[in-house]
Amino acid sequence: MSLILSADEQALRDSVRRFVADRSPLSAVRELIAAGEPYDLGVWKQLTAQLGLAGLTIPEEYGGAGAGHAAMVVALQELGAGLVPSPLLASAVLAAGTLLRLDDEAVRRDLLPGIASGELVATLAITGADIGLAAGGLGTGGGRVTAAGSGEQATLTGELAPVLNGAQADVLLIPAAAGDEVGIYLVDAGAPGLTRVALTTADPTRALARIALAETPARALAGDGAGALAAAADLANLALAAEHCGAMAACLAMTTEYAKLRVAFGQPIGAFQGVKHRLADMETAWELAHATLRAAARSADEDPGSFAADASVARVMVSGPYFTAAADTIHLHGGIGFTWEHDAHLFYKNALSGKVLLGGPGDQLDRLAGTLGV
Repeated sequence: MSLILSADEQALRDSVRRFVADRSPLSAVRELIAAGEPYDLGVWKQLTAQLGLAGLTIPEEYGGAGAGHAAMVVALQELGAGLVPSPLLASAVLAAGTLLRLDDEAVRRDLLPGIASGELVATLAITGADIGLAAGGLGTGGGRVTAAGSGEQATLTGELAPVLNGAQADVLLIPAAAGDEVGIYLVDAGAPGLTRVALTTADPTRALARIALAETPARALAGDGAGALAAAADLANLALAAEHCGAMAACLAMTTEYAKLRVAFGQPIGAFQGVKHRLADMETAWELAHATLRAAARSADEDPGSFAADASVARVMVSGPYFTAAADTIHLHGGIGFTWEHDAHLFYKNALSGKVLLGGPGDQLDRLAGTLGV
């Protein structure tokens, strides 16, 4: 594994970076937030149809590119740097990753081509509030869902919150308890008894929802549900670490540029040691974060046995330092950094919610300890 991107990864990075700058700058993200929209449908169609991001980790036999997780990490860093709202994490990472981990070939062939093309938006309805439900994986936090019946005649009852893109998904994969077992169930967005309510949260760039089910018809998917949830936990850590690493780099660039331009006492504030040290700390934290992220991406593609531990390490080494960097970005911008008109608060809110999304730092350390047998 090299910290230096390959030629293909550099090309992908540059393409996504140009796209974000042209089609989804922070000014456009602000307009989207003001309009109350979860994401820009036109941007999503271009991300999927033009750049093919939704199919990066999906094998070619199911309509994807089969490019691997390292490529997805590169794309997610650039989207994270721009705080681009999209269902990519929910659909192309969590839902697609869960389907690939399960053994239901018929459902894979039915759903994965649509997910890869972006025409179908899916989500895996998991939260970080009850990590212990599935051994070593994420469970149904914020309310336990129970299943009755089996096969295509199953029904689900319970509540889940918060669920990524739960209000926008065309189909939902829902973990539920059937006795002592945990299974994954497929629910159509229009199924009777399903209620979806969009949540107002601290981070306006992240679409979350509350899901309620009342004897909702569902299809039980074949395969190891607990194992699929454990795999989802690892993919969530990798993807969130990638987004946060990109956003941390954006905070560093934004603050460094401001330190060069803002003049106090006759010289740029970047000349003062107090500012230099904070920026140096931010740079050091980013370098460490990027190294652990690249290691986790390599494990995802080449060393599955190490992936769970490496993904947890990446999440711990990225999400916490990103929050610190976002806070320092506000502080080092002085009075303007605290205003609504400046972009610094968007990164701070993203870091604040992202630090606990799908399991906070304590959850990740517990998961890492369990993985290492500590």
